Amino acid sequence: MKYRKLGRTGVDVGIVGLGAEYLEQASEDTVTSVVHAAIDGGVNYIDLFLASPGVRDNFGIALQNKRHQVMIAGHLGSVLRDGQYCRSRDKVECEKFFADLLTRLKTDYIDALMLHFVEKPDDYETVFNSEGLLGLAQKFKKEGKARFIGVSSHNVPVALRTVNSGHIDVLMFTINPAFDTLPGDMHVEVSFKEVLYHHSDAIGRESMLAREALYHACAIQNVGLVAMKPYAAGVLFRDNPTSMMLTPVQCLNYALSQPAVCTVVPGCKNVAEMNAALAFLEATDEEKDFSAINANTMWKLKGSCMYCNHCLPCPVGIDIGITTRITDTAGYEINDNIVSEYEALSAKASACTECGVCVERCPFGVDVIVNMNRAVDIFGQ
Repeated sequence: MKYRKLGRTGVDVGIVGLGAEYLEQASEDTVTSVVHAAIDGGVNYIDLFLASPGVRDNFGIALQNKRHQVMIAGHLGSVLRDGQYCRSRDKVECEKFFADLLTRLKTDYIDALMLHFVEKPDDYETVFNSEGLLGLAQKFKKEGKARFIGVSSHNVPVALRTVNSGHIDVLMFTINPAFDTLPGDMHVEVSFKEVLYHHSDAIGRESMLAREALYHACAIQNVGLVAMKPYAAGVLFRDNPTSMMLTPVQCLNYALSQPAVCTVVPGCKNVAEMNAALAFLEATDEEKDFSAINANTMWKLKGSCMYCNHCLPCPVGIDIGITTRITDTAGYEINDNIVSEYEALSAKASACTECGVCVERCPFGVDVIVNMNRAVDIFGQ
């Protein structure tokens, strides 16, 4: 397993994690086998937003004697009413289900306490105040029942507000090649296929730019970005309006190539799917290559660096993807952390000889030389 820092938390998390969504109705044996396969593969970040007592019990059993090996992301605001999952903003109800989560997982704390499913501006106002769930989460953190505070969202403008609020350490957000072309303020209740069929070039480009701004904001604020739904709920594995047919490895590589992403949490309903995700760790560069998405007429990435390093090796040793990512982030806002990250590079952009080999290799038509010159202009070297 390879590890990255989870933003300002300073904790190392495996780049491949586990999402629990498809294990809600699974048996105890299935949950245990998936969790153990994940941990044996080096996974140490598990997201569990589900409120059903059965799945919580099963995870508690699966994590027995293994709790110390993983970070658990539990959600504040995910409750069960009359046997149905609901999003709640009632503090009394949310506190009850948080206590239930601790009990069923047989633990006395949650590592990343996620403010659940914050999607709309008025919902942000309700959640992000001292009298709302934010205040409750801060109380739990002070009591030692939560180590860090995060939020889950699918909405770009709202997610950006949470990141810039200064209150969260972790953002869980949808990142995949299909969703990145959809309107940033689209609510998840809207049919995914409906939007795809009525997709326009303007929406695609505007949406990607909005998402890029969000990812770079996470880097600026040092908020750990957790990529959820990397497979677009399986849409990328079958015939679909996008004509994007990708593998799990390609999808994970796409998500992990985005700025500030620390880990990806694919939903795995069995050991085979968990192993398919873990296969990323041993995959070749050819197997990781997601540049085929560029053939899709809906994909508007020409000229945009995906930080994928198809352009390497550089004759003078510049890590072009990382250099460009840092430079792009600095284009939004520059601070000491960004400068330090650039200064830590073994080869700076100023070493570029403008040989053009990287430009020839780039599948997205990026003018790498322009980007290297931009880096020199910003950082002076």
